[in-house]
Amino acid sequence: MKLILSKRTWCILAVAALFLALPHSLPAATVTVLVVSVDPLNPTFPHTAYATSGTTEASIVLGATVPSAVGSSDSFTYSWTFGDGTSQAAAPVTNPYDISATHQYPASAAPGTAWQATITVKDTTTSTSGSATYYVTQELNNLNSRVNVAIDWGLWYMHQTMWRNTTTVGTTNVNWGGWDTQTYSCPTINGNAWDCDYYGVINASNVQAFEVSGHLANGPASDPFTDDVARGLARMTVFLASEATSPIVYQYNPATASYTCADGSVPQTTDLGACTGHGGQHQYNAGATSCTAPPCSVTYDGNSNSLMTYSNDGSGEYTYTTSPFLDALIASGTPNAKAVTGGPGILGATYQNIVQDILDFYGYSQYGYDYDVSQGYTRGYAGSDQGGAWLYGPQQGDDNSTSQWAAIGYISGARGFGINTPKAITDFNNVWITNAQDVTDPAPTGADPYNVGDDLGAYGYRGSFAYSNAWGAFAVTPSGLVQMAMDGIGRTTNTAFGDASSAFDQRWNNTETFYADNFCNSSTSAYYNPKEYAYGMYSFTKAMLLHDPSGSLSPIQFLRTQTPGVLPGNASTTPPAPVNTIDWYAAVSPANGGTDVCDGVAQTLVSYQQAPPDGSFDGHWYGNNYDDPQNNFETAWAIIMLRKTVFVTCINNLYGQGTAGHGTLKPARIDLTWSGQTNATSYHILRSTTNGGPYTQVGTSTITGYSDTSGLVNGDTYYYVVQPVNGSNEICQSNQEPVTIP
Repeated sequence: MKLILSKRTWCILAVAALFLALPHSLPAATVTVLVVSVDPLNPTFPHTAYATSGTTEASIVLGATVPSAVGSSDSFTYSWTFGDGTSQAAAPVTNPYDISATHQYPASAAPGTAWQATITVKDTTTSTSGSATYYVTQELNNLNSRVNVAIDWGLWYMHQTMWRNTTTVGTTNVNWGGWDTQTYSCPTINGNAWDCDYYGVINASNVQAFEVSGHLANGPASDPFTDDVARGLARMTVFLASEATSPIVYQYNPATASYTCADGSVPQTTDLGACTGHGGQHQYNAGATSCTAPPCSVTYDGNSNSLMTYSNDGSGEYTYTTSPFLDALIASGTPNAKAVTGGPGILGATYQNIVQDILDFYGYSQYGYDYDVSQGYTRGYAGSDQGGAWLYGPQQGDDNSTSQWAAIGYISGARGFGINTPKAITDFNNVWITNAQDVTDPAPTGADPYNVGDDLGAYGYRGSFAYSNAWGAFAVTPSGLVQMAMDGIGRTTNTAFGDASSAFDQRWNNTETFYADNFCNSSTSAYYNPKEYAYGMYSFTKAMLLHDPSGSLSPIQFLRTQTPGVLPGNASTTPPAPVNTIDWYAAVSPANGGTDVCDGVAQTLVSYQQAPPDGSFDGHWYGNNYDDPQNNFETAWAIIMLRKTVFVTCINNLYGQGTAGHGTLKPARIDLTWSGQTNATSYHILRSTTNGGPYTQVGTSTITGYSDTSGLVNGDTYYYVVQPVNGSNEICQSNQEPVTIP
């Protein structure tokens, strides 16, 4: 049969044949260019630039990548125009993950000046191109601006130093991403970078720094750091191992072991009856019922899967290096996500179950013995066996350096994923908190700038600082505060703070006083200056943010001391710092344009941001520790501290609007709104009439809004914060929002 085609059909077929014969005439795929955003969910929110003086502008980094070039055989070039009349000439793309630029905007620009920098990448093989916009705004030279720029530099440094040897993410092939060989964090030893201690946990800490900055593995594809975090999380779970749960046997009753003498004197080894002749014992935790008839065997298995999980990163210090893995998993905000790599018990497990299994491991690892003064031992002696803390391996003894990691693990597990801490954990740790605190030395007077010999309240390495002073007090005294936060021990009344009376329990107050009295030390030694010790400063930041007396989250803004004359306060700050206090995070000294007696944590970290040996600036931190291996973590820790957070990005857009009242039928009202917090089931709304608190809870909401009509007065100003809640635990505390009733 003969096929007869119409003229129109012949034309269509002819055109189609010509099109297929000329594949080079097909439009090539557009080149994809990505730039770093301050907020990945709000990509036009600008990065900060600022003038360091009238004629000098701070250098900023404009981070960008070109995913189209990854694995491509084409040739690419990139160029920048900065939006201020200057540009950077086209250059070949040699690393698709780094087509960044450094730039100084005009120092003469007025605050509020906005620039839109454009990065353009051209595929010279196909003659196609793509571009993206990097938003920048000129700000005043203040602490907030300096912190913003420091974080931008730090995150980009970690992005640059990540290694990637395939383009595949999310497979069981583990050799494609991580931070095993970070230039300034993990030096080559004997020609082999894999010999570096703790390389697995460095990976976990770096992932956490990205996450608390809002960059997540499930973030938008337009964020270059989304890929980094996905790689880092998958690489991280390779270093976790699981084994069957085992019981721990506690050998003492915590209700009778956490005590001091009723007359305030220190229990002595000669008082085998414990405080005989001193009014008997004062029990700090007399209501503990965890083990009233020892020995008591406990198997921790919160999800009933008979597994516990720990860090197997090569360091051999399992309890010491496990908590950062847990913190990074919680900071992901995705409890139902599953591990895409790892061995038995890890691969395919949800983050929620992995976190629970890690906490089960910490329960198994707690020390179950207590050798105290009733058995002839000295209170706080350097024996590492006075009560329930943690050492490098399970049930080895007590060590404050390790114990703060266990404590922050339990706190973040409870607040982040709603996993309640077993009461036995805090009951037995309460004993260690009491025994390891320095109560032998006198209280500081302020006359000695380094408090040598007047160390009341300090914690030591494996006992009180009076008997165990390795690494210095500022390595582990903050660990005592973090453990107290886990145990629900916090500030109590004291006449030195203007209270009508002093509570018997002064454990937190004494330790906070010791740290405050040394906060402004000028020594360059990490042994004598707490802000020269990044490791301890990180622990201290956790303690201030997670202060939790009697289970009520109450972050501390002003570090305070009982010793008069050490900290003069500062009426110029907002809110004003009272006498004998200092804003531990935001204080700025006259040397850096402020009016405080010394710099707080934020300005200290900004000042410590480092440059490599060639003098160029790349944004890392290194070297502010007493012990060299801790330097490897310093960039991640600095970013987390600068974010003023621990394991989550908290609500930062609480907004309020006041409406005047008119009689009893129409009371004054304040309407609050905020963005939702991941994993929050409800929100506590807290209010104060004082800038900076203290706050009192005025309501609860299950939505992202609340109307307050309780006792408001026209013309008054009220200060609000919101605490998102996961189960029965507050996750974090939002920004403060001042609202005035018209």
